[in-house]
Formats: sequence, structure tokens, C-alpha cells
Amino acid sequence: MYRRVILESWHEIVPYICFALIAGAFLVILIRALRMKKPEIDHLSNMPLRDDFELQSSLKNQSDEAK
Repeated sequence: MYRRVILESWHEIVPYICFALIAGAFLVILIRALRMKKPEIDHLSNMPLRDDFELQSSLKNQSDEAK
């Protein structure tokens, strides 16, 4: 007469998956920020303050130094 309702439990793990994805992205960003070298930090911190020509010349200088 009555059919048994089968409830799926997959929706219970969705918050854990979302948390793992966000925590993973945060850890990747954190590790990348901690491994940055001083010239790259200076370049990124001065980007909003420089003109386009100054940014292009500083990028060219950094790529020449890296070689």
C-alpha cells in the first residue's frame, strides 16, 4: 500500500566538497604568495601607481634579468 521513500544522502557531502575546493584554492594562493620573490612583490605592489610605459619597461627588465 505505502511505498517506502528512499532518501539519497549525496546532498550531505556537498558542503564538504565545496569546503575542500575553497580551502584548496586558498592554500594554492597562500603558497604562491609566500614563494614570491622580492622583485615580483615590488612589481605587483607598484602596478596601480605606474603608467603603462613604465610597466612595460619594468617587465622587460625583469625578463632580461631572469635569463
